[in-house]
Amino acid sequence: MRVLVVEDEPTMLSALSDALTHERLAVDTALDGRDALGRVHIEQAYDLVLLDLMMPHMDGLTFLRTIRSEGYTIPVLVLTARDLTNDKVTGLDAGADDYLTKPFDLNELLARVRALLRRDENHKTSVLRAGDVELDIVTHICKLHDVVVQLATKEEQLLEYLLRNQGRIVPREELEDHLWDAKASLWSDTLRTHVRYLRAKLDTDPTHPLITTVRGLGYGIVAPSDKEDGHDS
Repeated sequence: MRVLVVEDEPTMLSALSDALTHERLAVDTALDGRDALGRVHIEQAYDLVLLDLMMPHMDGLTFLRTIRSEGYTIPVLVLTARDLTNDKVTGLDAGADDYLTKPFDLNELLARVRALLRRDENHKTSVLRAGDVELDIVTHICKLHDVVVQLATKEEQLLEYLLRNQGRIVPREELEDHLWDAKASLWSDTLRTHVRYLRAKLDTDPTHPLITTVRGLGYGIVAPSDKEDGHDS
C-alpha cells in the first residue's frame, strides 16, 4: 500500500517516512501542497495521505479542497501544530478523514494510519490475484497454490505494483520511482535482482511465467495475448 506524506519540515518528514516504511508501506514525499497535487495527479493510486497544513506555495487546506473537488476519495490524515477547535472543524469540513495535533505520539499516529487503511479497504478487496498467486495487501500474506510464501518488503511492494498494473508492461523507471525514493542509491541491476528473487519464489511453471520481461522497457504480469514481440520471459 502506498502513502503520500506532505510535510515541509525535513526532520519530521524523514521521521514519518521511516516509521511508515517500517510498517511495510511504500512512501512518497512532498514538501508542499503544489508538489503533492502533482504527485496525486501522476500516481493516482495512493491509499492514504498524511498532510501538514502550514506549508509554502500551496497550504494543506487548499490541497485538500482541490483533490476533493477533483473527485479523489483518498483518506487524508491531517497533521498540524494547530490545536484550535475551529481549525480542526475547518480541516474536517474540507475533507479530512482524521486529525492529529503536533506533537503526537508515533504509536498513536501509526494506529490511526492502520485504522484509516482498514476502513478504506472495507470498500474494496484487499486481495490481489494473478493465476495461482495472491497477495493480501492488508495482512501482507502472499500465497502460491494456497501455500504461504515469505516475501521481503521490497519483493512484496514490487509484486503489489505489478498486480495492480496487470495487463501492461511497467517501465523500469516507473518501478524504480515507485519502489525507491530519491535518496536511494540504486545499482543498475537493483530492480532486476528483486525481480529475480520474486521469480524464484513465485514463478514455478517455466511454461507459464508470472512475470514477463520486455527488453529495454520493463516488467509486467500480462496474459499471453498481451505480450509484445521481443519479450524475454
